[in-house]
Amino acid sequence: MADRIAIPLQERKLDIFFIVAFSTFTFTSFCADAVNALLVPTADHPYFWARNVYHLYALNCDPLLIANPRFLQIMCAISAFLFGPFYLVLVYSFVKGKDWVRPFALLYVGMIVESMIVLLAVEYLGDDRYLHTMATSLRSAEELGRMGLTPELTVQDSIKFLAFNLPYKVVPILLAIRMWREHPFTRPAAGR
Repeated sequence: MADRIAIPLQERKLDIFFIVAFSTFTFTSFCADAVNALLVPTADHPYFWARNVYHLYALNCDPLLIANPRFLQIMCAISAFLFGPFYLVLVYSFVKGKDWVRPFALLYVGMIVESMIVLLAVEYLGDDRYLHTMATSLRSAEELGRMGLTPELTVQDSIKFLAFNLPYKVVPILLAIRMWREHPFTRPAAGR
């Protein structure tokens, strides 16, 4: 690696976009995704972030997040405890120009794209089996409504849902494009 030098960030101005995006993703992974990994967002939850996830995002938008089925808890745990720390690694690598992050970044892209396909499918197609299981313990559609849930558990506000979620689908694809070259952050040392 001595025959290569890092391209200064000043010459990689578009990489600032990735630094900002992955810094934001770090925050949302540790704060919002950790809520669904460990808790259930509710209107009156004692934990500040659980109430915020419920009121600022999930209510009238994403009832599946409120229902918080096991598969979603696992996906959120992966985001909070695996992707969250990895976002910090990506930020460091983009700032310092570290090529060694490339294979890990491409692995992350594959993982996140696959999980986003699953999530989008369930969010828009619903999860009837989960609803049936859940509904057997509830008394009425009115009770579902009080919880912020809908019978189909599908997205209620596509614009809000996509505004919150589309960056997590688009940025990884842009990352794959950015990481396509074997040495995304370095160039040959002078005289080589």
